[in-house]
Amino acid sequence: MSNKLDFNNKLFGLDSHFNNLVNLYNSDIFPKVTLFSGKKGIGKYTLILHFLTYVLDKENYDINNKEVDQKSIFTTQLINSLCQNIIILKKNTTIKIDDIRLLKKKLLTQPLNNKPRFIILDEVELYNINSLNALLKILEEPSKNNYFILINNQEKNLLDTIRSRSIETKVYIKNSERIQIANSLIKQNQIEPIIDFIDTNISPGTFLIYNNICSDNNINIDSNFITKIQILLKLYKKSKNILFIKSSIFFTEQHFYKISLIKKDKLDMLINMKTDIIKNLNDLVTYNLNLNLVLNSILTYFNYAKE
Repeated sequence: MSNKLDFNNKLFGLDSHFNNLVNLYNSDIFPKVTLFSGKKGIGKYTLILHFLTYVLDKENYDINNKEVDQKSIFTTQLINSLCQNIIILKKNTTIKIDDIRLLKKKLLTQPLNNKPRFIILDEVELYNINSLNALLKILEEPSKNNYFILINNQEKNLLDTIRSRSIETKVYIKNSERIQIANSLIKQNQIEPIIDFIDTNISPGTFLIYNNICSDNNINIDSNFITKIQILLKLYKKSKNILFIKSSIFFTEQHFYKISLIKKDKLDMLINMKTDIIKNLNDLVTYNLNLNLVLNSILTYFNYAKE
């Protein structure tokens, strides 16, 4: 598995958040522990990496266009996870207590260049209780040159003790900004938009992920709901990639939203059906349920809730 970081070299939107971080840092009041909270896929991770590139490689960062110089030595080190001033506990990875212990060991050494060191903890709300308690002990004793940046996608409730040790920054984008960012990503990546990103309130980053899933796996967005779910669940069973489950949930919510506009008199029933299907999808992951049983259960609901 590659250790290379994947982030956009250009920051779309979030200018006010970026400028605020720069002002805090240049005023020497940047918090030792910062918690970035906001919907997954709106650009928090990219925002942070752009800010850190500005801090650690200022001469090569285009602050006017919010763009990283991909040819700089720093960027090359960052992309290849070789930057001594940035430690990242990566997203989409199960963080265990041993990972926190290893982090604590790394923090005992100092970067050779004497520049500040930033520790990014992504999807911190998904850490288990033991990992969070171990992390809490580290946060209570930050050294002079270490800065902790926690990313909270709000997919689960975060421990109050973690939140209380942090200065929280709530990151959000307006709907117009969301559409503008999605269009910028489409243009930059030269992709064909398959997912409806205008009427579904999907975040730009999540749109890009689900759109790529459909494109890579030849999923016809116009196919009926059950056909899309069958493809996605079979892909999950084969790869165990949780993104296939999350995209299944997205299509479930989209399907029942469309039906609710037509069958307004059955709104309560549709909500209950949608809730049950999403529970089945989550249970498939949690309890490793039989795929055919889950599909049959979803098919039963689908037959009652056709468009």
